[in-house]
Amino acid sequence: MPEEAQPGAVEAAAAGTEDVLSLAAQLCFALYSTSRSMTAAYRPYLDAMRVTYPQYLTLLALWETPGITMKQLADRLRLDYGTVSPLVQRLQTRGLVESVRSSRDRRAVQLRATPAGLALEQQARQMIGAVMQEVGYPLDTVTALRDQVAALGARLDTVVAERDKR
Repeated sequence: MPEEAQPGAVEAAAAGTEDVLSLAAQLCFALYSTSRSMTAAYRPYLDAMRVTYPQYLTLLALWETPGITMKQLADRLRLDYGTVSPLVQRLQTRGLVESVRSSRDRRAVQLRATPAGLALEQQARQMIGAVMQEVGYPLDTVTALRDQVAALGARLDTVVAERDKR
């Protein structure tokens, strides 16, 4: 049991005072269902932009880091190359993303949002503002939630990496 585990949580589960196998008790299910709800809240805005949620995440990464390589993009999105490649191809077909050879290394291909792809950035900002207004949480609450989830993700990455070393 990790040192950071809440004292008594395992004992409470063993004593049967909490049903650790109920869906309501599962942090993983709360995160999963909340992610689906967030995607559903974004859907009408993404439909208006004519992009899927994974394509939106791809555009976010390209707006943040113009010239990113496909491998860097896959790492940033935490997806495998085989998943990212078709996403980028669809965005290229729509004229939202372009790939250019690196001036430093002709073997490397860099990805950038085109002017049409950059034009969606303002719509994305409006979408985020609208959804956050609909949710009604103050910015500090949203920021704290995001930071807690990110910290949990980092901790889980460490746990998995340590487990994989065994």
